[in-house]
Amino acid sequence: MKNISKYISGIFGGLFWLSLMAGCASYPDKTLSPEAHLVRLTGIVQRAVVKITTYDAEKKPMGIGSGFFVDKGGVLITNYHVLNGAYAADVKTYDGREYQIQRVLAYNKTADLIKIKVKIPEKSVHRVEVTSDVPEIAERILVVGSPLGLDQTVSVGIVSAVREFPNVGKIFQMSAPASRGSSGSPVINMDGKVIGVVSFILEPGQNLNFAVAGQSVLDLKDEKTVMTLPEWTYSVSTQKPGLAAELCKKGFEFSIRGKYKKALEYYKEAAQKNPDHAESWYGLGSCYVGLKQPPEAIKAFKKAIRTSPDKTRANYYLGKYYQSLGRYKEAIESFQTALRINRDYGPAYIGLAEIYSGQKRINDEKEAIEQLVRIHPDYAASHYNIGITYGKLERYGDAIHAFKRALEIDPEIPGGILSHRDYVW
Repeated sequence: MKNISKYISGIFGGLFWLSLMAGCASYPDKTLSPEAHLVRLTGIVQRAVVKITTYDAEKKPMGIGSGFFVDKGGVLITNYHVLNGAYAADVKTYDGREYQIQRVLAYNKTADLIKIKVKIPEKSVHRVEVTSDVPEIAERILVVGSPLGLDQTVSVGIVSAVREFPNVGKIFQMSAPASRGSSGSPVINMDGKVIGVVSFILEPGQNLNFAVAGQSVLDLKDEKTVMTLPEWTYSVSTQKPGLAAELCKKGFEFSIRGKYKKALEYYKEAAQKNPDHAESWYGLGSCYVGLKQPPEAIKAFKKAIRTSPDKTRANYYLGKYYQSLGRYKEAIESFQTALRINRDYGPAYIGLAEIYSGQKRINDEKEAIEQLVRIHPDYAASHYNIGITYGKLERYGDAIHAFKRALEIDPEIPGGILSHRDYVW
């Protein structure tokens, strides 16, 4: 009984301390009324949002979109399709000034995202922070963009649904209105952080607006070869999409709406046309998950592993599905396979820690989270969760040290449990 009391005292003392310290700072000021808070939040976000105008090779206007700065150096995020085919593009900032896009830093066609560098003085840049937090259903959100070319338009809504697609990541449906030109707009939570990027609208339909989650932005990896916008456009224009890719695109449009049987038709045809196309197998697996057919889903995900160029992530997704089914032994094997390929793949350690925690394998849980601290020493959540685990082992000195380190990194870190949403990869 004495040991249990010490354990409870140590853990809840740490939680109370964290909660107390978290109250020392707030951004934006949540002591305001909801309406005043929203007004202040909007004013902050608008300064980071731009309107993008694209031009063809003859300098004729092609289209418009939106984007937002994530770095004081002029790094901007928007949708892949906003710049696809453009040979030049201007961004118009909150103060009405226009700047040119210098080069393309990273892109992901499947997730419909691109990261670019804008030629702009650092003093003119206002940025917003992207978070890996996954929104809750009915969570209130704010969207700022340029629908139909109307600069700095603000819309408010809620998150209607959250889905995950192995070849894309998490996507959520929202009620906030969006129109042509809204593509690339940031989706902001009430903490003032970007939780997603407006990507596409399904028509016909009312409020069928979708955004890719912030994690997909954080996953963008800079290209080894940096290209100017016209160089990039020419490069991707020579990469003609195959039939399988086109079929997957159609399948995705149905699967995102939960019409898995119809989506299945396209993914099956895509896999038949090109059995080595990993996206086809990922799509099939996602449909079978939606249709609650585990054997077929597992079979498809295993084929995705064999064909995927990123076998680390492919094994991880299979492990997550096993975990959701309660097949923990197989989940652990899949996570460990992912880590044998890439020992620094953080999400697999999170998966292992979650399972070990549930099985009360505290030492194994500790080792998994210590690996997260090694990989991400500057993430408060890593230190916070290892502090919790040290408390379980009655290593209270180590627990307090870990809590202190978590607070040094992020004074606003909330008390909570280990979760994928706490980490940035």
